[in-house]
Amino acid sequence: MAKNDNPKNSDSTLFKRLTRLFSGPIVNYRRQDITRGRKRYYSNYGSRFTTPSGQQFKKTEYNPFDALNSGYMLNQLRAERYTDFQQMEFTPEIASALDIYADEMTTSNQLQPLLTIDCPNEEIKSVLMTLYHQVLNIDFNLFGWSRTMCKYGDFFLYLDLDDTAGVRNAIGLPSSEIERLEGEDPTNPNYVQYQWNAAGLTFENWQVAHFRILGHDKYAPYGSSVLEPARRIWRQLTLLEDAMMSYRIVRARSVEFFILMLVTSRLMMLSSICRRQ
Repeated sequence: MAKNDNPKNSDSTLFKRLTRLFSGPIVNYRRQDITRGRKRYYSNYGSRFTTPSGQQFKKTEYNPFDALNSGYMLNQLRAERYTDFQQMEFTPEIASALDIYADEMTTSNQLQPLLTIDCPNEEIKSVLMTLYHQVLNIDFNLFGWSRTMCKYGDFFLYLDLDDTAGVRNAIGLPSSEIERLEGEDPTNPNYVQYQWNAAGLTFENWQVAHFRILGHDKYAPYGSSVLEPARRIWRQLTLLEDAMMSYRIVRARSVEFFILMLVTSRLMMLSSICRRQ
């Protein structure tokens, strides 16, 4: 019987080993606190604090579907933000700003290469150089990946793995259709999955590379776009331009020109006709 090490098969030993490796407690990666975790932490002190009259803080009602509704609203707000970012790119100044951001992140020359690998083992160094420069081709692809990450705050990269060759290819996934799932396994809080809603696929943590701009936990576990501070001003400017256009269209009807083909007429008759019109 052939050895079942196909990483695309969820029943293979390699699939299970990689899932255990990247989702186990030995992984110490940087992550933002989830709102549910902070809420659970602060709820422990709910019985200690009271109002000025001495009464405890309590909920007026309990709805078991609050968490479901909250998750639905978060996904809807995320889709609205991504739609605004797509529309904002049609503004030339914003598109140039994204190009500058990505260019500053990926600028390299002969003295300062794009990627420096410091490893005493020459064999490992050669394998990593082949991976980054030939397989992933970061010299060409990194600019687009960085620009997308700055635009949306997130970028999802699917890694095509092989049991013998390793990473064979990298494919960018649409950021608006990927959902990051955390805290789904109560026995393993570090277990992370990615769900592609449009395609109906679920990926493990080691199958997708998630690039995100951290520092703003409002949209955790997702990143925050560099366009987020200008989003409100851009929407106000768009509304103002639409209002001005509507005003001009409404007022354009009052400006009319009349061509009167009159052979013999008096000046008073002509002025009276214009006033009636």
